Amino acid sequence: MNCKHFYITWDQRTPKGCKLYGIRSQAMPSQIVQMAGSGECQGYEAKAKKEDKSKGLDLNRNDLW
Repeated sequence: MNCKHFYITWDQRTPKGCKLYGIRSQAMPSQIVQMAGSGECQGYEAKAKKEDKSKGLDLNRNDLW
């Protein structure tokens, strides 16, 4: 689920997908790649981390006033 190619599909029968390999299945796409005999998934790329929006705007900064 941490791969940028992983996505949730619209189909309830095959809810998990991989955009890179075009896989849609009930199992995790990485498991499908392993069962195919390819070993660990070679297309894995970590998702970009989202910024922490909980910090918000620092109203104590002097340049804002």
